[in-house]
Amino acid sequence: MAGFEILITAGGTSEKIDEVRRITNSGTGRLGALVAETFAAGCAECRVTYLCSASAVRPNISALDVRVCDDVLTLKAAVERVCAERRFDIVVHSMAVGDYLVREVRDASGDLLDPNGKISSDLDRLVVTLEKAPKIISLLRGLAPDAAIVGFKLLSDASDEELVRVGLGLLTKNRCDYVLANDMRTVRSDRHEGLLVAADGTYERAVGKTDIAALIVRRATALAGGRQDAAPTNHL
Repeated sequence: MAGFEILITAGGTSEKIDEVRRITNSGTGRLGALVAETFAAGCAECRVTYLCSASAVRPNISALDVRVCDDVLTLKAAVERVCAERRFDIVVHSMAVGDYLVREVRDASGDLLDPNGKISSDLDRLVVTLEKAPKIISLLRGLAPDAAIVGFKLLSDASDEELVRVGLGLLTKNRCDYVLANDMRTVRSDRHEGLLVAADGTYERAVGKTDIAALIVRRATALAGGRQDAAPTNHL
């Protein structure tokens, strides 16, 4: 494996209601950490930039740049920043990113409440207004135009056909190279299954986080290596 620059997002975002309450996405970062460790095991010269939530599992590797991003806007800024700093060969966007931001919080009478502090628990009702969050996956191709990009899609109670259809739709819309489509039923079990969907609609199945990580690494490195070999060279 060549010496690749690799960007991985992992864990789950959370949006602040006040200083003690948050709306969170489930995401432990276990798979993202395993992907990073699998890359490192195959290449001592690979460097991983790891964007994750504070509670996410961290990979046990030496060439690691960790940056903590707990909410969507912080993650967006971090992705833009690191892509300006480095040219990534591979991007694996496994983080469970929230679909909505908290715009405002009001009490039952409609009065706006201050999120900078703890909102009283004596209130009978809180009205939390959400607004659409930016889609991080939609930014990646523009920020890393030459990278092999792997996105993730999580569904619930979906058939293989639906996983492939939705995964391919996400891939096409955001110009990814692969999408790992998986179902909440298996994510929560010991038998985590994933379908790695390619741009031509074909897919490969992997069972267990170790095999999923190995499949992602194998396909991403093959694609990135091919792009490195095909890149023009300057001759003096």
